[in-house]
Amino acid sequence: MAAKFKLQSVLNYRQSLEGQAQQVLAASLQQQSDLEIQLQEQQENLQQYDGELKKRQEEGLTVAEIDLYESQIHHCRRLMEDIQNRLQRLEQQILSERQELLHAARERQVMEKLKDKQEAEYRLELSRKERAMLDEISLRNKGNNS
Repeated sequence: MAAKFKLQSVLNYRQSLEGQAQQVLAASLQQQSDLEIQLQEQQENLQQYDGELKKRQEEGLTVAEIDLYESQIHHCRRLMEDIQNRLQRLEQQILSERQELLHAARERQVMEKLKDKQEAEYRLELSRKERAMLDEISLRNKGNNS
């Protein structure tokens, strides 16, 4: 039976912090993926509106129709700009969250190394006691045999 690690609650807490940091980062990465999809959709919309406008201009458009297309194109560009700004802020946040996760993992690793060291010392001490007991038994048997 191994000795109980006295700082197990600290190790558990640090594992919990690391798990929370992983969840936060995963959520941010999912949000980044969603924003990238939205950006791609807006780029496709922009290309579609631009293509329709050019095609319809060749056929002849009224001023009101041109204004409508230009308004839609302008709206897509504003949405794309907004998404790009959100993506930039999110990328900074992700960098920060990655640093927090790295820090939490290192803190957990420190505690695990301490636990491993304590277990190794316990096994070494147990081995010493076992050798001492075997030596004593061996000496008793030699004394009884003489």
